[in-house]
Amino acid sequence: MDIIEQKINTKDYLSKSNLPASDYVINPYVGCTYDWKYCYVRFMKRFTGHKEGWGEFIDIKHCEKPINLKKIKGKSVFMSSVTDCYNSYEEKYGIARKILEQLVNADCQLTISTKSTLILRDIELLKRISNLQGW
Repeated sequence: MDIIEQKINTKDYLSKSNLPASDYVINPYVGCTYDWKYCYVRFMKRFTGHKEGWGEFIDIKHCEKPINLKKIKGKSVFMSSVTDCYNSYEEKYGIARKILEQLVNADCQLTISTKSTLILRDIELLKRISNLQGW
């Protein structure tokens, strides 16, 4: 199946979170290429403007602005609350890696959710993040 791929600009990778376990979320992509039938975020499609079904599109976010490390100091940040930041397009674009490079010196609790072994590509970088959690 062909995935509809679109590059989009965003003002900030950080979004204030409504989740009880995190203050901020970072979702480097919109959509997901895995199309798991049990996925809890399939409802997000209605906010995307896409006519394609969930699992049939991926938006690659680009942001010029660096992550404000002062804003997240002492806070919890959840990466991939509504997408898998290590989807197959991460290998091509490296957005999650670029974000992690910014977070190495952040004084925040970082949680990353993924089912992909691509996260192993960034293991040396992840080891440098002091308050890293995982799912």
